[in-house]
Amino acid sequence: MANWATVGYRIEGKQKDLQEIYELFGEFDKGERKPFDELSAKNWEGNIAWALGEDIKDYYLRGFIQSCEIEKGLLTIEAEEAWGTSDFRHILEKHYEDMKVYFMVEEEGNEVYATNDSEGKYFSCRFVVNSCLDGSYEWEYFNTEQEALQYIAERLELDSITTEQLATWQECHVNGDDYMNFNQYQIVA
Repeated sequence: MANWATVGYRIEGKQKDLQEIYELFGEFDKGERKPFDELSAKNWEGNIAWALGEDIKDYYLRGFIQSCEIEKGLLTIEAEEAWGTSDFRHILEKHYEDMKVYFMVEEEGNEVYATNDSEGKYFSCRFVVNSCLDGSYEWEYFNTEQEALQYIAERLELDSITTEQLATWQECHVNGDDYMNFNQYQIVA
């Protein structure tokens, strides 16, 4: 069984191209267009690639679109994809001239946290802390390591904490109910 990753896409391109993707998703989602085959879910990313005429057997497409919106010249897609990002973004950039697909992926089980938004245009956070202390769960995003460590220190009721001190705390709590996961988003191409 796959670990499902949450993937956010912010897509720039010609308005007619963005509109085409948005409309294709809507047609599949509303049942106005039949999926690739009888086993395909209506929100499978491969349906859009197939509708665009792409040979989908050449791509890794294990993702499902949860929402698709277009606003102020930007297409926003939220998806669930197996293990990390699929080839969906590559298909769109290959198919449409001058399209740029920015993404951020989070998959907690294997600690996959990545983005291709190196400038932070749409996804500016670089660190995430997900924690559970005394049954209280929190998930917070930060732009800098210093901000994240300050948050962790406050959560642990300390004045400050270093990454080394956090590692020691994590080792002491590895088998308990409390945890403090501190991850940095990798910048990928």
